[in-house]
Amino acid sequence: MLIVGERINTSRKAIQPAVESRDAEFIIDAAKKQFEAGAHFIDANAGTLLEGEPDALEWLVTTIQGAIDAPICIDSPNPEAIKRALKVHKGQAMINSITAEKARFEGIAPLVKEYGAKVIALAMGDGGIPSNAEGRVVVAKELIQNLTAMGIKLENIYVDPLVYPVANGGEYGKAVLDTIRTVKAEYPGVHAICGLSNVSHGLPIRKLLNQAFLVMCIEAGLDAAIIDPLDQRLMSLVYASEAITGCDEYCAEYLTAARAGKFEGVV
Repeated sequence: MLIVGERINTSRKAIQPAVESRDAEFIIDAAKKQFEAGAHFIDANAGTLLEGEPDALEWLVTTIQGAIDAPICIDSPNPEAIKRALKVHKGQAMINSITAEKARFEGIAPLVKEYGAKVIALAMGDGGIPSNAEGRVVVAKELIQNLTAMGIKLENIYVDPLVYPVANGGEYGKAVLDTIRTVKAEYPGVHAICGLSNVSHGLPIRKLLNQAFLVMCIEAGLDAAIIDPLDQRLMSLVYASEAITGCDEYCAEYLTAARAGKFEGVV
């Protein structure tokens, strides 16, 4: 399971002032904690800064990679901001995200190809986000076909089926699971990723719903997630679910985590 640490996002109260003041120590500490907790990519999002986003995103990439050996998930819909960040990025970056919307696709897809980046492909187009799995699969296929036609490898594509709150409709959780299963079955080389926390929006005891949803998504074929790696119980469920579903050969990752004490206090 590829883990994208979600915490460095200016929509979070503590992060925006740290980015605005260029508090490198604060940002580095936030990145290090996620990396040490098991994140493979560190998400960097400065979207709430509007006009200052390109400068801030470039600074975040330089600051984080100057302190830890981790690739960055460059989180923006803004091609200018993405390009600025890619220019200073070391190694293979991930771009979060592209859609089938004509303007957004044409602005971001060339950057994915030019820099050989991984890319999160959201199952939405000019008509918005389809409400059911069938519609999301159609959009996902369109994205996969258009990206691969440009020479982008299947293994660098991460389809995000988009998570809606189940409080708004009982079908939304199942739509995500069905989209993951269908896309992974038809395109075995493609990855499936999602941000889990939207599923529980508006409901009490949100962590419980997030945890249950994570386990179900992994069984459906999810192999990457944008989550908080400091949530020890959630990370423990990643290891346990992958061991049970056969994604962790001989339970090697599970055993390593257990020996490192990563499950202490959660069972």
